[in-house]
Amino acid sequence: MSTVRRLENINKDYFKKSNAVAVIGFFDGIHVGHQKIINDCISRAKEAGGKSIVFTFDKPPSNILRGGHFKKLITSYSDKLCLFKKMGIDYIIVAKFNDTFAKLEPEEFCRSILIDRLNIKELFIGKGFRFGRNAAGDVNFLKNFLKDYEVKINEVPIMMVNNIQVSSTIIREFYSNGDIENIITFLGRIPAVTGKVKKGDRRGRIIGFPTANIDVFEKFVVPKDGVYFGWTGIMKKNKDAQKLCMEDVVKFPSLINIGSNPTFSGRKKWIETHLID
Repeated sequence: MSTVRRLENINKDYFKKSNAVAVIGFFDGIHVGHQKIINDCISRAKEAGGKSIVFTFDKPPSNILRGGHFKKLITSYSDKLCLFKKMGIDYIIVAKFNDTFAKLEPEEFCRSILIDRLNIKELFIGKGFRFGRNAAGDVNFLKNFLKDYEVKINEVPIMMVNNIQVSSTIIREFYSNGDIENIITFLGRIPAVTGKVKKGDRRGRIIGFPTANIDVFEKFVVPKDGVYFGWTGIMKKNKDAQKLCMEDVVKFPSLINIGSNPTFSGRKKWIETHLID
């Protein structure tokens, strides 16, 4: 069973005897490239008789590093934690990414977090990984700084699918183009968006097609406007719902409209889902 901990709640003794193998990243979407590096980390930890750790962040680092330029997310925080758990990670350590964290020098990040708190013996990173103040840390820095601590560094190559580099950025482009086939291929699963049902105009009942209006546009990417076939899952509003992945709930086949209400001349955008009997 996976354990989720905030970084600030980890003291120097927590992983003292864990023989930890870690992987670092924000992992938006947990696409097939992310899955490869995370599975490599899990496999290596099992071989070494240690614990596997995903070290991740509560928000996209780019939100801080790019002066308030907010990227829309592919995966909700709760869904991401669920997917990590399903993969079999032992520990999910979540750091609060703020101005203070962004200003950590690479040396301080390695010493105070990777060594003092996580006590890692091996680290997996993606190709081109950079960290620390002004992105000064890279794979060469990690190898040079951590060699005295006998930490092994594994740089995993970028995955290619159909001659395209797998990345969260290209998947966002697929969403913009409504390219569901490639979204599924690059995520390795059917995409899901989590949102809250909002009260509509109730006019759909008059024409005999009751619908649910889902408010998700502010935070998450969604496919371009159009009508899609999919499934709708309903979570109860309680604290246990935060522990569920979308794929864990009962789902109903649905016709899903993305855009303005299809039968009325309103300007507001919705995801509108009609459950099929």
